Amino acid sequence: SILIITRPQVDIDYPLWDEARLVWKKNQPSVDELVEDLKRAGFSNTQWTMESYPCSISLTRWQSMIQNRFWSTFSNFSNDELNRACQESIPNVYQDRIDDQGNIHFDDRLVFLTARKE
Repeated sequence: SILIITRPQVDIDYPLWDEARLVWKKNQPSVDELVEDLKRAGFSNTQWTMESYPCSISLTRWQSMIQNRFWSTFSNFSNDELNRACQESIPNVYQDRIDDQGNIHFDDRLVFLTARKE
């Protein structure tokens, strides 16, 4: 048996800007792609679920993580592009998710995919 825990290709809730979402989608395999890969490797009885977990982090910490390229998604952007996204796009687009203490709220969605080799 195998368990794969990953994030969805689409339907993510992270406070990102449009271009970052496109890079994420391009680089993150879909559940269907993963299921097909598992079948080609001899696995069957694939099942998956998606679970959402509420998250909050200080906006300044989130911005710092992005600027430090904590995910490979951000390696596709220049320092200027990351700075612009962190200082303009994210605070403006997600203003309704930032609380009085400066924390930004979102859901972390995880895909749990299981398969068996018989």
